[in-house]
Amino acid sequence: MSRPLLIVGDVQGDVERLEDALQPYPEDDVDTMFLGDFFQGGRPGRGGGAAAARLARSRRNSRSVLGNHDLFLLAVLERRRGVEPPEPWRLRDPAELEALWLHRRGDWADLEEVSADPDLEAWLRNQPFLILLADGTLVQHTDDDLYADFGATVDDVNDTARAWLATPGGVFTAVRTLFGRRAFLERRRLDVYLEHFGARRLVHGHTPHWEDAPSVDHDGRLWGFDGRFSRYWNREEGELFGPISATVGLLPALER
Repeated sequence: MSRPLLIVGDVQGDVERLEDALQPYPEDDVDTMFLGDFFQGGRPGRGGGAAAARLARSRRNSRSVLGNHDLFLLAVLERRRGVEPPEPWRLRDPAELEALWLHRRGDWADLEEVSADPDLEAWLRNQPFLILLADGTLVQHTDDDLYADFGATVDDVNDTARAWLATPGGVFTAVRTLFGRRAFLERRRLDVYLEHFGARRLVHGHTPHWEDAPSVDHDGRLWGFDGRFSRYWNREEGELFGPISATVGLLPALER
């Protein structure tokens, strides 16, 4: 990637707002990095998550990582095909996987769209967990260091993830790995994690923030791009969605 780098955080089904957010950044003028979570939280019945994933897939000069909501949709899709989790799904109430997915703003229209589009499903299953850019920027969905448990290198982690997603039932294991938040409140923990992968800074989504621009911590070594983008996500009474600039923006280049 040699052009300015545009980061797109958690879209969560609001494809119309995503289209507006990308308009100032023509696809041949920037490299675009999607941080996952295309699904869960769009306008009900519109299949906005699938549309957002298709947009990311077709956009030139772009890459993406998988988010927990993307994996969640694939897990529900496998369950509907008769594939059961390797162990009971009892993380929280409601206990049933589909009920939990719907409770968290899952959309049956998204499920039908992905089920009817093998190429889109294959694209989702082939997306990595981690991307390490040439300047030392590590890109992932969650602000968590559990990824380091799955390999000594970025390639090792992605090989593990792809093996899960290529095996019936493996997505249930994969989705359990992408729930952690706020692992890097302590600078030392972030430094250890970056050193593990030979990285210089971390860019993530997943954990909402309330700033007007991406959150930046630890002297620029930690960047968060989940600015509560979707206008349709369930929130507390009176809590509004965030500005586009909190989720979509250019990432400053690192000094060599």
